[in-house]
Amino acid sequence: MKEFELKDYTLQECDNLNINTPNNFRSNSPNIENSENQFKNIASELETDSKQFFSNLDSENHHHGENDEDFKLKQYFENSRRMALGNGSKPKRMGISIRNLTVVGVGADQSVITDMSTPFINFFNLFKPSTLKEKGSTFNILHDITLFNRDGGMLLVLGRPGSGCSTLLRLISNQRGSYVDIKGDITYGGIPAKEWKRYQGESIYTPEEDTHHPTLTVRETLDFALKCKTIHNRLPDEKKRTYRQKIFDLLLGMFGIVHQADTIVGNEFIRGLSGGERKRLTITEAMVSSASITCYDCSTRGLDAQSALDYAKSIRIMSDTLDKTTIASFYQASDSIYNLFDNVAIIEKGRLIYFGPGNKAKQYFLDLGFDCEPRKSTPDFLTGVTNPQERIIRAGFEGRVPETSADFEAAWKNSSLCREMLEEQKEYERKIEVEQPAVDFIQEVKAEKSKTTSKRSIYTTSFLTQVKALIVRNSQIIWGDKLSLASRYLSVFTQSFVYGSIFYNLESNIDGLFTRGGALFSVILFNALLCEAEMPMTFNGRRILQKQHSYAMYRPSALHIAQIVTDIPLTMIQVFLFSIVVYFMFGLQYNAGKFFIFCFTLVGATLATTNLFRIFGNFSPSLYISQNVMNIFIIFMITYTGYTIPRPKMHPWFAWFYWCNPFSYAFKALMTNEFGDLSFSCEDDGVIPLDPTKNKIYDNQYRICASPGASIGNLEVSGSKYIEESFHFRSDDLTKNVFIVYLWWILYIAMNMFAMEYFDWTGGGYSHKVYKKGKAPKMNDADEERKQNQIVANATSNMKDTLKMRGGIFTWQNINYTVPVKGGKRLLLDSVEGWIKPGQMTALMGSSGAGKTTLLDVLAKRKTMGEVQGKCFLNGKPLEIDFERITGYVEQMDVHNPGLTVREALRFSAKLRQEPSVSLEEKFEYVEHVLEMMEMKHLGDALIGTLETGVGISVEERKRLTIGVELVAKPHILFLDEPTSGLDAQSSYNIIKFIRKLADAGMPLVCTIHQPSSVLFEHFDRILLLAKGGKTVYFGDIGERSKTLTSYFERYGVRPCTESENPAEFILEATGAGVHGKSDINWPETWKQSPELREIENELSALEAAGPTPNESHSKPREFATPIWYQTIEVYKRLNLIWWRDPFYTYGSFIQASFAGLIMGFTFWSLQGSSSDMNQRVFFIFEALILGILLIFVVLPQFITQKEYFKRDFASKFYSWFPFAISIVVVEIPIVIISGTLFFFCSFWTAGLQTDISDIDFYFWFILILYLFFCVSFGQAVAAICFNLFLAHTLIPLLIVFLFLFCGVMVPPDKIPTFWRGWVYHVNPCRYFMEGIVTNVLKYTNVKCSTEDFTKFPNPEAAKGVSCKEYFPIQQPLTGYVEAITEGDESQCGYCLYNNGEDYYNTLGWSYDNRWRNLGILICFWVFNILMVIVFVYITRKPRR
Repeated sequence: MKEFELKDYTLQECDNLNINTPNNFRSNSPNIENSENQFKNIASELETDSKQFFSNLDSENHHHGENDEDFKLKQYFENSRRMALGNGSKPKRMGISIRNLTVVGVGADQSVITDMSTPFINFFNLFKPSTLKEKGSTFNILHDITLFNRDGGMLLVLGRPGSGCSTLLRLISNQRGSYVDIKGDITYGGIPAKEWKRYQGESIYTPEEDTHHPTLTVRETLDFALKCKTIHNRLPDEKKRTYRQKIFDLLLGMFGIVHQADTIVGNEFIRGLSGGERKRLTITEAMVSSASITCYDCSTRGLDAQSALDYAKSIRIMSDTLDKTTIASFYQASDSIYNLFDNVAIIEKGRLIYFGPGNKAKQYFLDLGFDCEPRKSTPDFLTGVTNPQERIIRAGFEGRVPETSADFEAAWKNSSLCREMLEEQKEYERKIEVEQPAVDFIQEVKAEKSKTTSKRSIYTTSFLTQVKALIVRNSQIIWGDKLSLASRYLSVFTQSFVYGSIFYNLESNIDGLFTRGGALFSVILFNALLCEAEMPMTFNGRRILQKQHSYAMYRPSALHIAQIVTDIPLTMIQVFLFSIVVYFMFGLQYNAGKFFIFCFTLVGATLATTNLFRIFGNFSPSLYISQNVMNIFIIFMITYTGYTIPRPKMHPWFAWFYWCNPFSYAFKALMTNEFGDLSFSCEDDGVIPLDPTKNKIYDNQYRICASPGASIGNLEVSGSKYIEESFHFRSDDLTKNVFIVYLWWILYIAMNMFAMEYFDWTGGGYSHKVYKKGKAPKMNDADEERKQNQIVANATSNMKDTLKMRGGIFTWQNINYTVPVKGGKRLLLDSVEGWIKPGQMTALMGSSGAGKTTLLDVLAKRKTMGEVQGKCFLNGKPLEIDFERITGYVEQMDVHNPGLTVREALRFSAKLRQEPSVSLEEKFEYVEHVLEMMEMKHLGDALIGTLETGVGISVEERKRLTIGVELVAKPHILFLDEPTSGLDAQSSYNIIKFIRKLADAGMPLVCTIHQPSSVLFEHFDRILLLAKGGKTVYFGDIGERSKTLTSYFERYGVRPCTESENPAEFILEATGAGVHGKSDINWPETWKQSPELREIENELSALEAAGPTPNESHSKPREFATPIWYQTIEVYKRLNLIWWRDPFYTYGSFIQASFAGLIMGFTFWSLQGSSSDMNQRVFFIFEALILGILLIFVVLPQFITQKEYFKRDFASKFYSWFPFAISIVVVEIPIVIISGTLFFFCSFWTAGLQTDISDIDFYFWFILILYLFFCVSFGQAVAAICFNLFLAHTLIPLLIVFLFLFCGVMVPPDKIPTFWRGWVYHVNPCRYFMEGIVTNVLKYTNVKCSTEDFTKFPNPEAAKGVSCKEYFPIQQPLTGYVEAITEGDESQCGYCLYNNGEDYYNTLGWSYDNRWRNLGILICFWVFNILMVIVFVYITRKPRR
């Protein structure tokens, strides 16, 4: 099938190009004809050189020469280049020259794991004189590197992991952050590195790991990249869309992902492309950037051998035809790939030990005294000579060959070849000076930029174009997650009815004054809590942003503008959906103008809040720092909105925040919009004086409404006067307030743009290790190197030959696996059969996407979705409950808990998965043995960390750890998915050799492998080869020198496999694997007709007929190795350690509680006995309630993160669901107690709530702590049931609305609608918290109104000697007291609403006698939450796969 079309333009057609060239363009390019003639000669030379190059490939690899697809591709590039030059383009021929490059990094002793003791240690160190003198150690990551690469040349960088290859590639792509010092010079076609910053996108670094938006499709991902990189100087009349489509079709065809164009990319948690396909997408995205110099870091990881070769050949063709300069680092390069490169550089421990032509490298090391094994590939040999365990020294050279990296470097610098290369470099630099390629390069770079882009900009397209492309991408990401979008709007719609119902049909008398204000305040609170979800989203995709910015695709600030644009419609839908319900249910004014002002204000407030919360994310490296700072800010904003504490009551030290608060302006706007022209009557019970018995009639001209804003003799209160007197709001400031809300939004946008432009929290994509204090190894030290070499040598020679494994025969028959897709089902595995036996190593091979990982998932019982059919037997018996535990499964994705060290992760696995009869000392000894074998002894005390933060072990070291975690469990059967992917040849060899040792000891195992060298392939006994669609191509013995395997294919007409050829590459080529692989034979059908299949079926039938084999152990199969109590202790200890090592999270909670306590304490400073101060007491407690609710948001991300690691552990049966659920609840308890206590100490006395009764004060602390327990466990229960953080953030506001709205503060209990009062009010834990703590605080509070708090009225009978108390005697059900405003003058009286605190809470139906009952009920709610956490963890314990 033709996957893409390459138009074949002839030279004649190219000559006619100038007919289509516009006149105005021709005037700017007077020498087009000369350019055409010049390029015809160049193209002719290129074609000749290319043919000669491919024909001169190693004769033993002749079958890898140029095929039809390569020829088409080359012809396409040549014709495209020819047409571009004919169109006036200039060549971008930029080579690189490096001289004496030394890169200095921070020493490992400076990189210590941070934990909760770190702040104290740092503080005390300030007082140590030695601290001032210590500068900390450094080490050379790269040491005195001198090399070059011509334009259009390909340089292969080889080295073992940690040798400095990635650092060299980063430096070449001009990524200079994260290093202590950089010495030496790098020039790009004569342009120094400092000036090269202006051409950032012209030298790019493609990292080893694949970072993409997982919910975008391949088409969307590449189309976005193309939009950002569409050049201006295209062919005449060629539209942007046509140009993008042409490049898109070409690249998808080049890398064989045409059929995956509309498949989502996916990641380790979302199913999408296979690992190999995702790697191809990464390469394709890098090629879209069309950089002059491209650095590929281990870009063949995850590709099968044939696809890797096809990729390398594509780069070779691009380099030849388009003068692209390529520097690549491959860990496992075949000879076929190696021969495509011009030069090779070999680095060991940061030192250059060889740089020169690839065809001379092998001989150079042979001349030094090393020997190469038969069938060993040249790249494996070149990296192997640096490893004492791998290198072979020729007879007579013992003691004379280099040993350490310094010895190798000295040998290289003294060699004649080194002098030759230095001379070549000088000659190249002289040529650059003469030809000045930078002139054409700069001219072409400027010509490629769009008309509206500054010629000095590093970007190809204009800011507006970038924003447009990002808007489309953001929309695709949002639309791609329809579940989250739908759940968000469903949540908003549901909440609108809850809010609308509790404030339903607000009264138009003075009883509705305060609740109307509460309704408007709650609307702002709703949007604030909903916007909380935005902050964690700023941490998603940071690594993607860093990579694409390094490709010069777009300005980071353009991404924020695009987010703003996509925010607007989403926010408007959200606000209108909410407002249409609540506005009319509240019974606000039925006026179209007022309704739209209401909505417009809310839209502005929501947009401003969203961007304010993003600021906390963009200005911070840690999610937990941001969350805690944001929570403090929310408390501040809610407090100073002007509702809970009116402006006249604000103390000067914090009153300034009122003017910096967007909530206050939004609240003022909503209040003035609603109250401005309303009047509220008080004819019934809201007027004083009043006689409830109706015995005394008062003259209305001497009466007044009991409300701020009232006037004598007027039984109505003007809304504008009410808000002016009560809140100091002016009704004519409406327009100004709305305008200011939007000004805050614009300011926050500007701040976010600044943060995104200037802060890179990913460490520039560079990762560094941190160690336990005093445990860091010496870096690139010769003595340390010898020591490590000796450890590995001893471990290799002393491998336990006496290992006894309890292996068994594992068989599978007619395995079919189908998954549901749109429109039906898809068959991913088609009647796969086979077995693994003790002592045998089985290789599982096939092209990328053939179903290798899927088969392992099915066999290892890891699939939880789709339908599996077929039979699996272990020792002739159906699989028991302990199968996952006794099975080791090394997964392709390296998922590890970042808060542990390497040794701790291995010990945890050994403790929980090895038999309990094995002593702890023996388990730990085995862990050390595995550490030595995996060459990770020096990393034992290094933190695992995460790639996202840039702190932790490397990608390659994670792969080794994944294998180690399974090996220390001593499994009975081992499944390995790509165990050598991303490892260098020596590490791969060590691992395969170790696995071979396990097989020899009796362990049956199967291992998928992509790019095995000949040496590795010989370790396997059998092979299961799959074709696309999960169909079997071959299952059987490999045979001596792979003869059994190759003869099967040769029998059906495939050419013979040569002696020196890699049989793994041979079979992949024979079966049509690779990007453009083709085969005339239908191999799955051939297999079905083969005699080998008959033998397999007979063997399987015989094994099944033989029945169960006797089992050595007669114990009952156990799902977990250790008892549940032991699991619980170990999981708790591990979580405790993780919490201890996350000071951002733990101290963040403490600081949040302390600051919130201080803010609230000093806001409600020293409350006195007036009636308004009593209200302030209640609002103080209400804000403490809000603090607890905000703690829910802090625990969500931590719980969801840990739950993902738990699912991986549970799948391997480390421990059960109960130990995890109970441990993660218990581990939070001390944090909550300390946080609650800090809040109590910072706020209780400052607010003046203390009494002389210790029981009262203790009760306040005790019920506060219990309430915080409830909140944290409530958050954990919600997180336990949610699949991701976004869903949790959508669900939480829907639930917490019931907590704070129905607690009896914002709406008194008797005003709550009957429907809610009948059940929600009584099952609301916050109601019991509020009743317990309010009655506790107010019980002994006596009220003495201040002059401002009195409702003043005249006493017309004062002249008759009637006192105020006699004129207006207080009778039930009225509360409070009456007295003369001025002592001795009874003509002016004042009414105070309450006598004491008891008067207040009695009106709510609360009682002081219930406080211990309330405490008990709160404990019951907490216990219920814990049970919910346990239940929900159980329900969601299995990952979706």
